Amino acid sequence: MPNDIAARTIDAIASRSGLEAAKITRDTKLDDVGINSLELTEIVMDLEDLFDIQIDLNAAEAWESLKTVGDIADAIDKLVSARG
Repeated sequence: MPNDIAARTIDAIASRSGLEAAKITRDTKLDDVGINSLELTEIVMDLEDLFDIQIDLNAAEAWESLKTVGDIADAIDKLVSARG
């Protein structure tokens, strides 16, 4: 499941950033692909809908704690796993 979550997270980021998904990895920094706080909020909302979860972060908290693609995928994985 984590690989699927990472792949789907990469796809969501690629669609918002305009980059090819193949050029994005778990280690990719959001700053490096030009994701700003508004776009991060939109990506988080897309992923909440996709995985039927609620990420309880405001934009400032998200920007501070979610620095890489892997950070986002890990946060989603924890929420999906906790849901059972």
